[in-house]
Amino acid sequence: MAGRAEVLALEVATTSTDYAWEPSGEVPGATKITLFPGQAYDAVPALRRMWAIFRAVRQHHWVFMGLPYSGWEVILLTWMLRFCGVRLVTFSESKADDRPRKALVEWAKCVPLLCYHGAIVGARRHVDYMRSLGFRRRPVLPGYDTVGVERIRAASGNSCTPSEVAFADRPFVFVGRWVDKKNLPGLVDAYAAYAAQAGASAHRLVLAGSGEEGAEIRRRITAGKVAHLVDLPGFLPAEAVARLLADALALVLVSREEQWGLVVNEALAFGLPVIVSRQVGSRDALVQDGENGWVVDSESIDGIAAALFATSSDPAAWERMAEASRAKAWLGDTERLADAVESMVESMGRQPVGRMAEFAGLAL
Repeated sequence: MAGRAEVLALEVATTSTDYAWEPSGEVPGATKITLFPGQAYDAVPALRRMWAIFRAVRQHHWVFMGLPYSGWEVILLTWMLRFCGVRLVTFSESKADDRPRKALVEWAKCVPLLCYHGAIVGARRHVDYMRSLGFRRRPVLPGYDTVGVERIRAASGNSCTPSEVAFADRPFVFVGRWVDKKNLPGLVDAYAAYAAQAGASAHRLVLAGSGEEGAEIRRRITAGKVAHLVDLPGFLPAEAVARLLADALALVLVSREEQWGLVVNEALAFGLPVIVSRQVGSRDALVQDGENGWVVDSESIDGIAAALFATSSDPAAWERMAEASRAKAWLGDTERLADAVESMVESMGRQPVGRMAEFAGLAL
């Protein structure tokens, strides 16, 4: 948008109580404003947040809303902006299979969404879900869930992929919160079954993160007799995560519920094969079963174990999968979000900009 529009990057607060994100930096090409610097988003009263956002963006032509559309203060904010003549686009990564849906609740969601002119979402299932919420004629574009591929590679200290770590020394890696929906006890059980089958050639497992499931995860590790093969480094900063992924064998994300899973984008930046459950939203665009990874049943211990074994038992097959992941990395890059935003602003999503047409063909 350089030279054609002024872009405001509006950050509400510096931190969050739910996510241990590091404070963001400058945003090249945009004017960045933090409304409540040094504060946690959840600690700021809702009405105060809403009023501050309204004052900051009410005179803009377009507002792309990254806040959940279901919050009462967000509903009030978006309708106020709509009455001020602002064109609104919602960002969403929800899909129908995230959890059981009730018809009345789903119908009620359509009301606050009426004020939006369009939506930018993840991939196929996310588009289908937004269509079910009333976006039948309004534009819905893929491209929301992306990361800066070159930034991720640079953060590892070595932008060349893959790294020079030997195949036998590469571990399976999980990165994320240790919460119930991530299904980490199930992953540990599957890894124990894999390790018993692989014997001395078993690759290690790294579970990076922390959370409420820590005690149960450690209990399963002990019960599965794999404590000598599992590393628990705790929560890692972005640079450490990048280095971990750069030297990994594969990413494993077998969640029971996962709207997208941005760590899959990061894994592809380093050419990693990925093992994901069917619930992981990013599999629609970024994972092709048998090509650059495996799509498994989150409740199947045997199925997950089989995918671990298949990934680690044949170096030549692993190389082919790694190359396929590297070829798909562009699909998860922030340029796709830029394409979607530009397409929305320039033609209300009717004319694709950049690689949007190619991306949509693969993501949908």
